[in-house]
Amino acid sequence: MHYPIAPLLHRCNGIPSLGPRRARLICIFAEAPKRFLLKAKRLVANDEFKMRSTSYWLETARIRSFPALNRDISVDILVIGGGITGITTAYLSKQSGLTVALIERTRLATIDTGHTTAHLTYVTDTRLHTLAKNLGVDHAGAAWDAGAAALDEIETLVQAEKIDCEFTRLPAYLHVPLDRAKSGETAKLKEDADLAQKMGFDAAYLNSIPHFGVPGIRFANQAKFHPRKYLGGLIETVPGNGSHVFEKTAAREFDAEKRRVKANGHWISFDRVVIATNNPLVGFANMTSATLFQTKLALYSSYVFGARVPSGALPMAMFFDTKEPYDYMRIDQHGDFDYVIFGGEDHKTGQVEAEENCFDNLLLRLRRILPDAEIENRWSGQVIETNDLLPFIGENADRQFIATGFCGNGISFGTVSAMMARDWATGRKNPWADLFSPDRKILRGGMWDYLRENKDYPYYLIKGRLARPEADSVRELKRNAGMIVKSKHGKVAAYRDADGEVHKRSAVCPHMGCIVRWNDAEKTWDCPCHGSRFKATGEAMAGPAESPLPPL
Repeated sequence: MHYPIAPLLHRCNGIPSLGPRRARLICIFAEAPKRFLLKAKRLVANDEFKMRSTSYWLETARIRSFPALNRDISVDILVIGGGITGITTAYLSKQSGLTVALIERTRLATIDTGHTTAHLTYVTDTRLHTLAKNLGVDHAGAAWDAGAAALDEIETLVQAEKIDCEFTRLPAYLHVPLDRAKSGETAKLKEDADLAQKMGFDAAYLNSIPHFGVPGIRFANQAKFHPRKYLGGLIETVPGNGSHVFEKTAAREFDAEKRRVKANGHWISFDRVVIATNNPLVGFANMTSATLFQTKLALYSSYVFGARVPSGALPMAMFFDTKEPYDYMRIDQHGDFDYVIFGGEDHKTGQVEAEENCFDNLLLRLRRILPDAEIENRWSGQVIETNDLLPFIGENADRQFIATGFCGNGISFGTVSAMMARDWATGRKNPWADLFSPDRKILRGGMWDYLRENKDYPYYLIKGRLARPEADSVRELKRNAGMIVKSKHGKVAAYRDADGEVHKRSAVCPHMGCIVRWNDAEKTWDCPCHGSRFKATGEAMAGPAESPLPPL
């Protein structure tokens, strides 16, 4: 039976500024049943709207390049990782009178920070009433205080260094889903607003938030900026007077006895080391304790679109709904147009059959909200959740500092980490040291989440080992695609590049032995057990794996 679209097409005739094909697809999106939507989604994603699979931040700001390490050096502080945490740590440490070496294995601010959504907010992904219930009101309030301090610190540094990075204060709105305006979720929103007010935050419950008209909370004095423009300004001040910045320089060997790290065949000697790699390297930590620590972390993928809309179409603000997983949006004003960043569809990395469907589903919801948006970019990023909903920031081995598990607030908690690392290195007392300590006991309510997140590991380990390869040879492999193929070496991760050359690596993740999966949307190999990611040709992109997929 065919779905009758004639009435829908008639209703679309009055949509301004849309061609007939686009209007027809949008109208179908709004009213057609699921079986028809699937076809329409593909038309939009793959035919109607051509977009670049690159991050908006990477396209719109360049950071100067730095040399690779080519000699032995000695500094007070070694910082490993060139994202928001590492660059801010290097800057604050040098400003405190310490000599610093910052090393990044690829290019600065291109991996996690380069694929962020750049929400500057102290409002955590975990709802405030949930934090208060699980951790206690004092712990929950302290976590939000840390985020607020991070926003103030960023604003201070922008002003001090005169960085043109579009920093602006704006409100954020936590609201009921747009399709569930009368869903009965307002009671929890009112509870969150009351809690935030009692903690001293500028929050107010609204029966109708701007533009969308649904119930929500207005959190004042949040912010937005361009993260790469900001970090590009900070990093300029680090080199010189005994401090260094190196790219294409990966830490390969840790020598605990002599307090040094080998990279590019050369030694960096130091007094203290800060590991700012989002998912921390083992470094000087005990291997057993580092492996156990990893079970407290769960890596999630999140999907994002960037689009132009007419100037003034939306208020300059951030929006988050209360779904699980939730959708989020921020709006930038650019004179003759506004730029919208819209994201969601979060899932544990490597645990969906087709990442392309996540982009399709998200695009469908964006089109319902903003049918005339001009889609320009799409990308995905990774967030790390923890067992008790708070990040791990602090010393985890003698004179070794780590920062991870930012739970969706990477920009704010990355900045908090840098502030804490600076205090740790200079002997200052920090107000959040005990709250975020990596060796803290599991806080009240955390054990259930700890068990829930780690039940996946044995399941995916066994499933990956027992599953049949997708093919017996690479003959079926298309260009720019990957698959698991059968081999005398076991399961092989095979990728055929644009020139037709086939690259083969072991499909066994070097972290804990799970079988990776091909992510066709991002052209990466993803591990479903603990979220490690590898380039199509096998190089490690994101931890916990520190080494590439093994060569055959």
